[in-house]
Amino acid sequence: MNEEDLNEAFHDVIVRSRPPSPMDPARALDHARRARKRRRVTVAGAGVAALVVAAGAGPVLVANYTGNRSEGPMVAGDVGTTQPVPTPTQTSEPSATPTVVGTVAPKTRKSNDPWPEGQVDRTATVGPRADRAVSLMNNLSSSAPAGFSTPNLKFPDGRSMRWPQAQYASSDGEPDYWEYMATIPVQKGDRVGKLLVESTTPDGKPATDPCTLARKFWGGTGACTVMDVGGKKVGVLTTDGRGGFDQWAAYRYDDGTVVFVAQAKKVEDSGRSALTQPVFTSRRLAELATSAKFKISA
Repeated sequence: MNEEDLNEAFHDVIVRSRPPSPMDPARALDHARRARKRRRVTVAGAGVAALVVAAGAGPVLVANYTGNRSEGPMVAGDVGTTQPVPTPTQTSEPSATPTVVGTVAPKTRKSNDPWPEGQVDRTATVGPRADRAVSLMNNLSSSAPAGFSTPNLKFPDGRSMRWPQAQYASSDGEPDYWEYMATIPVQKGDRVGKLLVESTTPDGKPATDPCTLARKFWGGTGACTVMDVGGKKVGVLTTDGRGGFDQWAAYRYDDGTVVFVAQAKKVEDSGRSALTQPVFTSRRLAELATSAKFKISA
């Protein structure tokens, strides 16, 4: 205790007591210590009260902020009212060029999301997407080489062998993407084979080498070679005799669009004799896979 504390203690004793009895320094010092302790307790109590108030307001601040992340921070006591966020003033030149970030994130499929564009399932049966699939089928028909026709043949049960399809292909957690497909019969004499083309819009998945891409088509297996078509690398896979197709070509554009063109000498369950030769050579199949008429990127 310093001199100032002692003087304050003496004064406190004088004003709080009856006329003093003879001076007792030890007693005075004891009074001083008790007075000082009372002051400390009072100050500490005020600090605890302030902390309690702050703790009570804390959940309000957190709840308001986390519950309205897209609307900006909230102020405690002003529930439901957004506060403007001040724009910082730049006081100096940036030290480096900022990275430009895209402002529109790709849509991502979530569990239980409704089908897009008013569809009742994955398949678009009307509208622009269905029209694109029909155009794909027509472009495939016009690609048949001389000596082959593409008639509107039917299976024994009455189903058409020519059919287009536009399908929403995304699974849960994937960006939105579409698959457009068309298949047609190809006839020469009384024998019938088939062609198929599939164009998939960019799906956000990383690029692979051409033969890895080719093996993703309907899980096909067989021998694959990479062909160069005007600088474009195309995977051409010839199957081991199993599956619905004998051969196909696969090409991935720089923007992520993927095109497959497949051929088979036989139409299964058609009741018709198979072709004696493939419709296209391997080279021509690879060229068709890179043709702009089969690319659908949206």
